[in-house]
Amino acid sequence: MRAVDWYHRGQKLLQQRCISEALECFHTAQQLGFNANRCAASRWECWMLSGKFECAWAESDQIAASGAPDQHRFWDGRPWNGKRVMVRCLHGLGDTIQFIRYAPMLRETCSALTVQTHPQLATLLAGVAGVDRASTWGPAHTEKASDWDIQMEVTELPRAFRTTVDSLPARVPYIRVPQERLDWAAKQFPERRRLRIGISWQSGPWDPDRSIPLDHFAAIFSRRDHQVFSLQKGADLGSFQSPGPVQELERYASDVRDTAAFILNLDLVISVDTMTAHLAGALGRPVWILLPFSANWRWMLGRRNTPWYPTAQLFRQAQPGDWSTVIAEAAATLDSLKRVGLSSPVRPSF
Repeated sequence: MRAVDWYHRGQKLLQQRCISEALECFHTAQQLGFNANRCAASRWECWMLSGKFECAWAESDQIAASGAPDQHRFWDGRPWNGKRVMVRCLHGLGDTIQFIRYAPMLRETCSALTVQTHPQLATLLAGVAGVDRASTWGPAHTEKASDWDIQMEVTELPRAFRTTVDSLPARVPYIRVPQERLDWAAKQFPERRRLRIGISWQSGPWDPDRSIPLDHFAAIFSRRDHQVFSLQKGADLGSFQSPGPVQELERYASDVRDTAAFILNLDLVISVDTMTAHLAGALGRPVWILLPFSANWRWMLGRRNTPWYPTAQLFRQAQPGDWSTVIAEAAATLDSLKRVGLSSPVRPSF
C-alpha cells in the first residue's frame, strides 16, 4: 500500500478505537514518506486515549521542532518564571474551562497572568485563582504586544506542565461564583420538592455525533421523583412533547457565570460532551457525561470515571449511534440511587 493508504487505514482504526493497530499504521505511513506532523498528531491522539500522556508530549515536541506554522500554537518553549504571561483561549468553551485549572500553577512562578477568552466566559474566569485579569477580544479589548512577555494557548498548558494521568491538577472546584449570583439563581427555581436534575443534550455543530435527540430522554423526563431543568442554550422546547415537566433555565442566563450559578443550585447534571459537562465538573458538582463510541481523547478509553473531574461519571456508547442503551443505563442508575437513599438534595458547596 501507499503511504497515504496506510495513514487512512490508521484513521479508520483510530475511529474504531483499535489503538495499537492504528499506531502501527501511522508509523508505517511516516516511514513511507507521509507527512510526519500529521502522523505525529494522529499518534498523539492514540497516546492520549490510552492515558500515556508522556508519549503524546513527545509527539508534540516533534511537531513543534518541525517549525510548521499553527495558529493555535503560541508557546515557544521558553520558561515563564518572572514573566508576564498571556493565556489565549482560542478553542471551545469546554476546552477553556477544562484547562484554566492550570492558572494557579502558572501564577506561582510568572509575574502576571492575563487570560483572553470568549465574551461568555470573561466574568467567570475573572474569578479563577491565579488570574490577574480576564479580557476578551474585539476593538475595545485589543491587547498590545508590550502587555505580555510570553503567550500560550490554553490547550498548551497540559504539555507545558508535562502532565501525566497521576499529576494532573484534579482538585475541584477551581471555578467559583459570587454569592450574589448564587442567590439570584436560587430565585429562578421553583420551591424545592424533589431532586433537581439539569439536562444538556446538544453539543456544537462541529461534532453532531456527540448530540442526543431530545426524545431519547423520555425515560428521565417521565420520572416523578425529581425536577428536570434544561441547561441547553437556545433550546426550543415548545414543540417537544415531554412526558414530564421540563423547566428552562438558560433563557435567564446572560453569560456562563449565570449558568454556573444555576448548576450550583442543582443536585445532578446529565450532559453530553459539551461545555455544560466541563462546567459542572469544574464546579465540583455531580455530573453524568454521556459519550459517543468514538469519544474525545480527554475521556480516554474504557473508563467510567475521569481524572479531570473527580465528581463525574461517564456513560459510553457500546456501539456507534446507540444512545438508547446509554440513556437506559443512566435511568437505571437514577433508580439505584433512589433505592440507596441518595435522592435527597445535595446542597451547593459554596
